[in-house]
Amino acid sequence: MIVKKIKNRKSEKSKSWQIGDLVDYIRFPHNKNPQEKIEYAGGRNFCSTTHAGQKIEMIALARESVHSAMPVQHWIFSWREGEQPTREQVEEVVDMFLEKMELAEHQIIYGLHHDTDNYHLHIAVNRMNPETGKVVQPHRGFDIREAHKLLAFIEHKQGWASEEKALYAVLENGELVRRRIRGGERKPKQPALDFEHATGEKSAQRIAQERGYDLIKNAGSWAELHEKLAGVGLRFKKKGSGAIIFVGDIAVKASSVDRAFSMGKLCKRLGDFEEGMYPDALGKIAPEPVSSVNLKEWKAYRDAFVGSPDKAEAAENVELARMKERHRMERKTALSRLAGYGLPVLNIARHCLMVQQRAERLSLRSGRKKARGGKPRFEAWLRAQGLSRQAGHWRHRAAFEQTRHSPPALQRIAEEAIAMRELEDFRRYAEAVNAERYRVTCIKMDEDGGKKTFILDKKGGLTRGFSPNELEAHLPEMLRFQRRGENIYYTPLSDERHHILIDDMTRDSLKKLQEDGFRPAVVLESSPGNYQCLLTIPKLNTEFDRDVGNRITERLNREYGDKKLCGCIHPHRAPGFENRKPKHRRDDGSYPQVKLLFAERRECGKALALTRAIDREYAEADRERRARPRFIPSARPGDPARAYYAHLDNIRRHLTIEDYSRVDAMIALRMRANGHSREAVEETIRACAPTIRDAQTGRNWQRYAERTADYAFGPAGDGDLMRNERYLELWRRVEGIEEVERSQTRTRIRQAMKP
Repeated sequence: MIVKKIKNRKSEKSKSWQIGDLVDYIRFPHNKNPQEKIEYAGGRNFCSTTHAGQKIEMIALARESVHSAMPVQHWIFSWREGEQPTREQVEEVVDMFLEKMELAEHQIIYGLHHDTDNYHLHIAVNRMNPETGKVVQPHRGFDIREAHKLLAFIEHKQGWASEEKALYAVLENGELVRRRIRGGERKPKQPALDFEHATGEKSAQRIAQERGYDLIKNAGSWAELHEKLAGVGLRFKKKGSGAIIFVGDIAVKASSVDRAFSMGKLCKRLGDFEEGMYPDALGKIAPEPVSSVNLKEWKAYRDAFVGSPDKAEAAENVELARMKERHRMERKTALSRLAGYGLPVLNIARHCLMVQQRAERLSLRSGRKKARGGKPRFEAWLRAQGLSRQAGHWRHRAAFEQTRHSPPALQRIAEEAIAMRELEDFRRYAEAVNAERYRVTCIKMDEDGGKKTFILDKKGGLTRGFSPNELEAHLPEMLRFQRRGENIYYTPLSDERHHILIDDMTRDSLKKLQEDGFRPAVVLESSPGNYQCLLTIPKLNTEFDRDVGNRITERLNREYGDKKLCGCIHPHRAPGFENRKPKHRRDDGSYPQVKLLFAERRECGKALALTRAIDREYAEADRERRARPRFIPSARPGDPARAYYAHLDNIRRHLTIEDYSRVDAMIALRMRANGHSREAVEETIRACAPTIRDAQTGRNWQRYAERTADYAFGPAGDGDLMRNERYLELWRRVEGIEEVERSQTRTRIRQAMKP
């Protein structure tokens, strides 16, 4: 999956126009693109239930903001080709997004689109808080970083494939870690990558990184920097308080090449900025292919389109350059005359002149008629030429590119010789564990406690582990990672067996484990005086297998090892490799080796007996839960509490309950339809809602009841009542209202017949 926050590029438009255009596109994408289909849509935290009403509400609330030009943000979550989320999964993504961004009470409109090979979810969220009237800045502006963390949790929870260079990953134990990108590769920003994918041509940002990074990094003076950049066709210029690098006629921010190349940081290293002298012959840089895939077709594509420049566009660029020069002279002339009137007058003049000049530039750009049939994307052009196979290669070119940095033959031979000891340890270990596959996790641990990780067997965003033979072939690569400072972990994976890890054991706890009758298959010394062991037991093939494995892992670790470990599938240190935790570093710079103390293929009988006992506990608890009364009887018909549990029992018979908040809203609406007052509904929700939850939370139940009653007796409830009018008679029968009314009628008749 990928996530993007779309920048607002229509700031000259009013808030009403921008928001209306965005939410209309989310709900009705086919109005703009006939090929784009809407699969599912929804909205949250609105009084209205119609699209027009929700749009008006979002616009009205956003216009209340004085300090924010656009309080509505546009986010996109995109799935990989072949992945199709269900409606329930889309709702779960929206729930997790609102929770992570701390916008749970904010207005949101979302829609799942399908116009290409990828499904993508558009989200428009209003950062204007409806209660406080303030615009919220999620995570103090670092919301994109938090969105990438959220992406890792979504992929982990729903099982989607992650990108090769995803920033974060979630381990088996639920821990979020920063992934370490192999080789520290620098790559252009996303807009530059989009340009490269569309045209097959290297972006100016990539050329600046490839040609200029080493030169700027190693320059000892400004003169040396300018001289070396001129030698590769680049120019370094100061603009305002920042710096730009010219790649031909295209300007690239110096800080986008590397953050260390900002003007402030370079001045600290090289002194005050000095202008450079560049030859006039330093002109446009010839286009370069971004990939060796479809190189012949790319050249034909360029000959067909790039060889004939758009004269109208070139003329417009010349006119725009002249206009900018004229605007510069106007500012210089007009502002110099007003300088003597003081700073307030000067600032007013600056603002008015800026608005006037910006309007002129916009009119020039919007006045040019766009040529029909412009240059298509490279992939689309390939398909139009009947080259579907080549188009598929281009779309997945990363898998077809040749490896550029393969080590020499002598180096590979030396690495294989060094790996013999690790190979022997792994074979003994694998023979004892008897797992079907092994996941390999590499974790870089920093001095400050931070972690960066990646999974070696992960390809195309999927991880299934290595077979023993495949893992042996990757041992030289794992040794290179170790020399680079990585910690190597194994996670055994089997369909028919549990591999229970007991971590962080002392010599005494290991001895006690064996004296208590547990027989580990593998014992490791992960660091001096610290041990890990693995118990192998067969799975019982019941519906509680996963929970039982986690439960026995938790019990054994609580008694013998790490009291925090509770997951059955958990990585442990790879035997033969080094424990490169910073705290274990020796005075000579070396690290202790993970020793394989014991290895024997066997199953632990006592652990198996404990597993069967835990499985029986789960089965008994499940039977008790199913036999538990589904509603609490009341002393008299018509009582609100009895009505609540009666409706709950009816809903359970027809629906699978996943969201109790939604169930409470349904019950409140039913009770309103049956004549219960708002006060009665609110008090019933406050008293009864906590009793149906399995685990108590720190929720403010009074506030929760008020919000639920607001929905049931508000405009949203009015709309839902109209849509569910055919069920009103059924809801009355659920509470037994008709029987109560007949009983009351019979009582009145008998009283009237008395003499």
